[in-house]
Amino acid sequence: MKTKRAVWQIILNIVLIALLIANIFPVLWMVSSSLKEADELFSTRIYLIPHRPTLAHYQTVLTEYGFDTWLKNSVVTTVGITILQIVVSVMAAFALGYYHTKLNSFVFYFLLLTMVIPFQVTMIPNYIVTSKMGLLNTWSGVILPNVANATTFFFLYQHIRSVPRAYYEVARIEGGNALWTLKHVTIGLCKGAISAIAILTVIESWNIYFWPLLVLSKPEARTLTIGLKQFLDFESGNRWGPFMATATLASLPVVVVYLFLQKHIIAAFVSSGIKG
Repeated sequence: MKTKRAVWQIILNIVLIALLIANIFPVLWMVSSSLKEADELFSTRIYLIPHRPTLAHYQTVLTEYGFDTWLKNSVVTTVGITILQIVVSVMAAFALGYYHTKLNSFVFYFLLLTMVIPFQVTMIPNYIVTSKMGLLNTWSGVILPNVANATTFFFLYQHIRSVPRAYYEVARIEGGNALWTLKHVTIGLCKGAISAIAILTVIESWNIYFWPLLVLSKPEARTLTIGLKQFLDFESGNRWGPFMATATLASLPVVVVYLFLQKHIIAAFVSSGIKG
């Protein structure tokens, strides 16, 4: 029995290592390509370590393109989406957990229903509304349509609904209103979950592509993900070196955030599964 279990453990480890390599290799290839000269980029040989490492592609990106503008736009839109999405989701989840009405179940399932609606269904209506409001090529045009998110709401609701009702009753007895209870009781008890989903929202907002591609047409309004398109031109040729350098620079903030805070993310998801 022990021998059979050991064999399965070895097979499982091999599979996990293979999956790890499959996920990490594209990232390593991206970084490696950003350090290769043009002749090495188009070589038929596959190798990760460049023979003649160069930072010329990074210099090209930082001096010849609007990288600083793309970075600023990405930071602003990411911060805006994260803050507003967390605020709206926390308040919605708290309202359903704090107030008990006959409409609670209807509102909850209605919000969950929006999770299965494809982006392609709401894409054109959102674009028309954004255009009518004069928000094309603005930060607000990217941020506002992404403020409400059913997934973020559901994650937070799983935690907020687990707060004992007795805490709310004590807050009422002490004279605390709903906003006071939200700030001092609910947020205090669910701080870990809010931090975790905020991290995930930052990562998702930083990598958002299709919606900014629709509403940001001016070069000075583009984010980093949209800026990558500048290096792909089928008429004049693709500039793969600068493309890989920009992709590497754009990936660094997300990688750093996740590496430092991955324990909080995993812990929050595990506790969410237990409470849900």
